[in-house]
Amino acid sequence: MHWITALLGLLILALIIWNMMATDSIQVQEPVKSGEPTYQSEYITTLAYNSAGSLHYTLSADHVQYFSEGKITWLTRPVATIIDDDKVPTWTVKADRAKLIQDRMLYLYGHVQADSLTEASKLKHITTANALIDLFTQEISSDDEVIVYGANFNSTGMKMRGNLRNKTAELLEKVKTSYAIENAERTS
Repeated sequence: MHWITALLGLLILALIIWNMMATDSIQVQEPVKSGEPTYQSEYITTLAYNSAGSLHYTLSADHVQYFSEGKITWLTRPVATIIDDDKVPTWTVKADRAKLIQDRMLYLYGHVQADSLTEASKLKHITTANALIDLFTQEISSDDEVIVYGANFNSTGMKMRGNLRNKTAELLEKVKTSYAIENAERTS
């Protein structure tokens, strides 16, 4: 009789060990290797809200890689849409590639173009090779050649500082401006 109890005990112990081994193998997860993205995704759109709960900007991209080491997000073909306090989209900004740091600073690389979405803005387009935007203050800067297109003018210069919210852009070096003067029809 003791041998039956011992045999049942061994059988129960074997089942417990087998169950624990099966559970452990499912839960084992390899750590992310250094230098590899923590996660990545295709065709993503992020909505960011201000402290009042209103939509502040949207950010979409064809491909996204997030690196938890350094809290950096790389975006391929990003498009940012800036929203004003009246909840109206005012600018779209796009580039070939971008680096987003701590969901605030957006470094844009390659064929950067900012387009105004409002008719009232005197600034219509801004193009440059590389730029930096603070997504919360909407300050924009570039240390490369910049072309600013506006209502009846365009300006080229090196280095720009501006603010998309205020619809301002200041070219700092080697500035050249061309104006298109519309002829007014005269009637006698």
